[in-house]
Amino acid sequence: MKQFSLLVAACAATLSFSAAANAQDVTLKMGHVLAPTHQFHKGMELASEKLAESTDGRIKLEVFPSSQLGTERDMHVSVRTGGVDMLLASPGGASVHLPELAVLDAPYLFENDDHWQAVVYGDVGKEWEKDVADNSGVHIMGWFPRGTRHVITKGIPLNSIGDIENVKIRVADIPPYPQVFKAFGATPTPVAFSEMYSALQAGVVDGADVPLDTILAQKLFEVSDHVNLIAWSFAAPGPILMSDSAFNKLSEEDQQKLREALRAGTEYIAKAFTENEASVQDELEAKGMTFVTPGDIDAWRAAAAEGIPELAELWGGDAELYTRIRDTEH
Repeated sequence: MKQFSLLVAACAATLSFSAAANAQDVTLKMGHVLAPTHQFHKGMELASEKLAESTDGRIKLEVFPSSQLGTERDMHVSVRTGGVDMLLASPGGASVHLPELAVLDAPYLFENDDHWQAVVYGDVGKEWEKDVADNSGVHIMGWFPRGTRHVITKGIPLNSIGDIENVKIRVADIPPYPQVFKAFGATPTPVAFSEMYSALQAGVVDGADVPLDTILAQKLFEVSDHVNLIAWSFAAPGPILMSDSAFNKLSEEDQQKLREALRAGTEYIAKAFTENEASVQDELEAKGMTFVTPGDIDAWRAAAAEGIPELAELWGGDAELYTRIRDTEH
């Protein structure tokens, strides 16, 4: 009987230790490249609040904007080693962990929010989550929309696709941005996000590939004067990545609470993009920007479509993956 009592006590102590381990205080550091005024940052601050509420403050999510934890390329290296706990990643940047993710940046892929959500939260997204974890030890904890991408220019309105011929357009130095703008006929010019303003100001580039909100948040209206509404990319959802070491600090229950908090934050981001676009346009017009809608959008789509076989090399050569995603029911 005494031995049984000792065994019960030992089991209770083990369970108590396990519960304490799973209930440990954890501080997660997340990085992104946008300004603290951007909805990405505001959405992740909301996620931080939700996570603190659901875990009684045990788990804290600290969000570092403006490349404070490094460029996106740097953070992708660090998330593998545990130097960065979490980051908001572009599909092209995240393709270093799984090439197929680059397809999400492909031109004219998604129609609306229901469409991209059906893909990343459906069978395709689940396949990717497993493959990323198995192949690189990095975990996809959620997805966030990245706005509708247009082109700003300085003194060069793009009334038709021919007007972008040989125009130097700032693009991110990750696939598929250079390839997309090459397909349009531009001269893609990779420039770090943090240097985009100065590159436009100095005339290093003639324009840049950006969503409307970024123009406002980064004050690009000071160094450009036209917004060309080509809408080549809608949402292009990026994965929220987490290092394996940070992931393993959380119990399964807390991992789920983190996912739920991040989902609340990304829903805020999606809503902000939808509700704010008209007001952002009004604000940019008030600051002197001219909005141009090319009269030949079908020509832009056709040029993009011709580039898909070459672009498919970025995600492993499977051009049919583009079609599968584009045609997903939603």
